[in-house]
Amino acid sequence: MSQPAGPGLRLDDLLERMAAPQLIRIAGRYAPGREARAMQRARTVISEALDDPQALRALVDDLTPLERYALGEVRRGGGRINGWQLLAGARARGLSVSRPVRVELYRHYPPARFDGAEVIWTLLADGLLLPTSLPNPFMESYGAGLDVGSPDLSADDRLLAALPETPPLPVRLGFPPAAAPPGSDPQLAQLHLLEVLRGVQAAGGLPYTRQGEYNRSALKRLARTVPAVPELELWLEVAVRCGVLVASESGVQPAPDALSGRVFRQDAAALLRKLARLYPALTAPLDEAGYALAHLSGLRSALMAVLTALPGPTTLSALAMALETVTPPVLRAPSWKGKADAWHGWLRHALSGPLHTLGLVALGSGEATDLVVAAAPALSGADAAVLPGPAWIVQPNFELLVYPAQLNGERLRLLSAAQALRFDRHSASYRLTRESVYAALEAGLTLETLLEGLSRASATALPAGVRSTLEGWAARRERMVLHTGVTLLEFPDTAERDAYRERRGGTAIGAALLLPPSPVTPAGAAVVRYDRPPARSLQVLPDGRLQRRGELDFLARRWLAALAERDGDTYTLRPAAPGQLPGAVVRELEARVEGELPAVLRLQLGVWSGVQPPPVLASATLLQHPQAAELAQYPQLADHLVGPLGPGLLLVQAGQEEALRAALAQLGLGPAATLSATPAASGGAADYEFPDDTRQKRALIERAIELGSNLQLMYQTETYHGWYGESRPGRTRQELVRPLQVVREGSTPYLLARRLPDGEDERIRIGYVLGLALR
Repeated sequence: MSQPAGPGLRLDDLLERMAAPQLIRIAGRYAPGREARAMQRARTVISEALDDPQALRALVDDLTPLERYALGEVRRGGGRINGWQLLAGARARGLSVSRPVRVELYRHYPPARFDGAEVIWTLLADGLLLPTSLPNPFMESYGAGLDVGSPDLSADDRLLAALPETPPLPVRLGFPPAAAPPGSDPQLAQLHLLEVLRGVQAAGGLPYTRQGEYNRSALKRLARTVPAVPELELWLEVAVRCGVLVASESGVQPAPDALSGRVFRQDAAALLRKLARLYPALTAPLDEAGYALAHLSGLRSALMAVLTALPGPTTLSALAMALETVTPPVLRAPSWKGKADAWHGWLRHALSGPLHTLGLVALGSGEATDLVVAAAPALSGADAAVLPGPAWIVQPNFELLVYPAQLNGERLRLLSAAQALRFDRHSASYRLTRESVYAALEAGLTLETLLEGLSRASATALPAGVRSTLEGWAARRERMVLHTGVTLLEFPDTAERDAYRERRGGTAIGAALLLPPSPVTPAGAAVVRYDRPPARSLQVLPDGRLQRRGELDFLARRWLAALAERDGDTYTLRPAAPGQLPGAVVRELEARVEGELPAVLRLQLGVWSGVQPPPVLASATLLQHPQAAELAQYPQLADHLVGPLGPGLLLVQAGQEEALRAALAQLGLGPAATLSATPAASGGAADYEFPDDTRQKRALIERAIELGSNLQLMYQTETYHGWYGESRPGRTRQELVRPLQVVREGSTPYLLARRLPDGEDERIRIGYVLGLALR
């Protein structure tokens, strides 16, 4: 089971999964005193209590401190919280269950038995917390360990709404005070993400390899364009998880409208709290020595709970002691590669590595256990107010000295026009470059907004040289203007277009086009849509001519002008030399024809565009025999033969006919003078290509679709076996098909094709294609 968490998750959705003991127990908590000894009656009682505000208030009044704390943490987390973080936070505040009563959870799962597990599973048993997966680490599941399922927990939104605001509980852990180490501005996390976004935009995306990893060459090139971000892979993953970048099968790309997204508009402290929630699940290279731990993600979550509970700066030794106190020993267990105390080494590396890089902790001087650690104020709920004053100084050499604490969403957007050079604790260095300015302008930032924003937020006047250079860069970029989503009007000639323009206004384009001041189509005008597939406005007549049945788009007119002679609404194809026409002519013409192109017309266009070879006509002498291959092995005959031409046929060398006839007579095999009609094999083995790799097969198929060609396929049918429907190759078939589309089911590519000539549709697994040939 994977139940979505968050606002709107209801306990009612999970009641059917519970056995009678748990249902009766929950009914006793939500509706004490009501009869609920039968399963269906218990479900009804619970559902009625959840919809009764008075019953919920009574339940809330009866909550224990542990239950009140747990529900409060779920609400503060937006309806969802990591169970390990909740467990560590509860134990840090001295909260526990006095006499836990075990009950089977969700019909199949006994409660977990490790130290402290009762803090979570009792709340699950009482229906106060809801699991987001079954099983999860707080249940026993037939030998599954602590990493089974998701540790995230939620609660019924009606119960959370009935919970009153309560002051935070004090932490009962001793932390010796220490001198506060120098921290960094919380806006630096936004600046790192902004620079990663700029670099990926400039690179046109970051591709994956076939193994799903970043292409190392592309990653190195990206690292050279973002020198201010040394932990690049870590920030790339953070950018994807925050929605700044979007991951697909081929790689990562900037998210649409990423600059206007929540990451750069929200308070910087809110972003740090989001990074704290993301940290346990990060997979980028980080946490040196983490490989030595068996349950790294859970231990990360517990560490975040301890850091959140810190009253102020403390020492590494005190932090380690607190982490040991609030976590069960099984969570700190080493992997098969690690030693018993491996978590101590991991803790130091985690603090000085990813947590410090993400801005979640500040570190002071000291060695070993004397290291001073301070959590970012944002972790305890403090906001990061934007300080008043200028945000940067623009220097004549195009460099900007930036003060992160003075940055808001508008100023962050302006910084997308510059390349970061260096990030420090309370400052950053940027440089305006032609490439970075071009990219910002392409993303929608106007020159006026850029110049005005740079001037308004600068501590000094914008240097005249910087202003004039930016204006020059923008002017060179704006020599070509791209309009999208426009309506154009076409006229028979320039005079008629200009006459209409005099009356209605608009911008003249070319000889007969007009960009009107408003996208209104004149009454009665034919409409050609270019934001949709082309209309099928041509019909193939029996004699091979094409007849226009509707309005033609610009591309159709261009093709017909190159292909045919026009006579009114009909077009007669004009023969062309082989390879003279572009290869896309078949695809483009067929997209505009009613039905399919006739085979003869397709062959003609294929030869004229170079997709198909031209016919060959020549005189030749043939030697025919059912065992022609054996004849070719005779030494007396081999010198007179070129080789096999087809089944039972050998091609004779020019000028060797009489010599061959004499050699055959000498062997007692005097030839007859008449050939028998032997049907030629359709698509013999020599015609097929036999790619080994599925990607090569898919590329050839997609090429055939692009060219509008048919395919002769040799493939194995797909069969399914066993309880789970395991896919296996079946019988081998050979078919002539029209390839229509390549689709994916999961990660498996399939070809949707139409068999010729019966017209039946076929779904073929591309991995089971053995050979293919263009036809």
